Amino acid sequence: MKLILCLLAGVIFSSCRQNHMEHSIYGKWRVKFNSGPMAEARFHSNGTHDFYIDGKLFSSGKSTFRSDTLKAYDPICGGNGEYYGTYKVDFLGGDSIRFKVIDDSCRPRRFDMDGTVLHRIRKG
Repeated sequence: MKLILCLLAGVIFSSCRQNHMEHSIYGKWRVKFNSGPMAEARFHSNGTHDFYIDGKLFSSGKSTFRSDTLKAYDPICGGNGEYYGTYKVDFLGGDSIRFKVIDDSCRPRRFDMDGTVLHRIRKG
């Protein structure tokens, strides 16, 4: 009986770990913005992110990800201030995510990101 309980606990722990790994936003993502261009988003576990268009750095900033919410701060709208955005992140399997705007002080980013689906870029 104890053996069965230990095996069951191991299976549950293992499935929880896999689920957590599957739902990580960190890494490289490919995205086609609503306004047209293809881009790459890179979310780093150190709390930063970078956006590239045509292989060139477009914007960098700070971000936090908890549960299903991404908060990003960057100068993406130009000017001298940081612009914030808060998005709900829906995981569409292990290789795709969709952003839904909760709040964003940058109108063009809000337009581009609301409902946008990002696809994970796999190594290899």
